[in-house]
Amino acid sequence: MKQVIMLLGRLMTWLYMHTGDYGIAIVCLTVFVKFCLLPFQVLQRRKVDVQRAGTGGCLMLLLTLPVLTGLYRTVLAVPGTAAVSRLCPWIASLLARDPYGILPAMSAIVQLIPQSYSYLSFFRKLNLPKTSKGRMLSSAVMTLLICLPLPSAVGIYYLTSGIFSALEQAVWNGVRAYRLRMV
Repeated sequence: MKQVIMLLGRLMTWLYMHTGDYGIAIVCLTVFVKFCLLPFQVLQRRKVDVQRAGTGGCLMLLLTLPVLTGLYRTVLAVPGTAAVSRLCPWIASLLARDPYGILPAMSAIVQLIPQSYSYLSFFRKLNLPKTSKGRMLSSAVMTLLICLPLPSAVGIYYLTSGIFSALEQAVWNGVRAYRLRMV
């Protein structure tokens, strides 16, 4: 874990030096991490597609947890006066929680996007398992409740990660749907 924290700290410092904004540095770091984990995500999706049992569901959580912990500790080490971002002008410091709950609310909404794919007609032939609307809502509420007390920097991570995951799943489902239509 210590190595992950040190690596993230160095990468965050390097990104901040090149962007001049901790919020943008967090977005870049998140996208970088998500791209690094993408091969594992693809393997997990293939396994789930074959088994339709969801047995590989813990893999990404286990891989992401040290990264999220490392990012959290890295952000806490940033000097408070420097932890501002043009991405969130309403927040005085990314070390403080979002006073208006905008980032947590956006993260919760983004959480709903991939869960709604099974309801879209374009993906109908894939026979995606439908998530109940109650489960979708409870998932979004949990994301909101998790992000509300955390520093805004973690909210930026959650939001960026959610957007990346929604896009990645849309591309995955889109390719599969296209292949089915070609058959």
